[in-house]
Amino acid sequence: MGKIKGKGFTLIEVLTVSGIMVLFSITLVAILLGAFRGGGKAQILQQLHEDGDFALKAITREVRRADKIACGAGNLTLTMPYGGTPILYKLLSDRVASGSAFLTGTLGEVSGLTFSCINGSGGNQIVTIKFTLTVGDTSSQVQEKFSQNFATSVATRQK
Repeated sequence: MGKIKGKGFTLIEVLTVSGIMVLFSITLVAILLGAFRGGGKAQILQQLHEDGDFALKAITREVRRADKIACGAGNLTLTMPYGGTPILYKLLSDRVASGSAFLTGTLGEVSGLTFSCINGSGGNQIVTIKFTLTVGDTSSQVQEKFSQNFATSVATRQK
């Protein structure tokens, strides 16, 4: 039996092609994982934004209807024209709370909740609301921590 030349591949050729395919596969997997991770980040940011907006809108709605407003150290107390128990907004367990109900979800932690009240020129009162919602562990990487500031000013109806 004689040797047949030119048919088949040498071991070096097979190893080279295998190495290239492994590098290609690793790169493709890294790209796919990055895309999935980016989608997760976008979803977390969307939820964070929705939580903050909900809290601001709920407080704003009640401030507009309030008869009297009192600001304290991180607290806002609203007296409504129809009477009843005053509404108290405050920071409770790293969440914005109204009485025993929470206005922000468990996804993020609220920090820097402040209320400032001033008397307007038309006999109304103006409240400025500020807080920051943060998601992520403080020990984690910078890209794993998301933070968003929320602020608005709202006035009661003129008397």
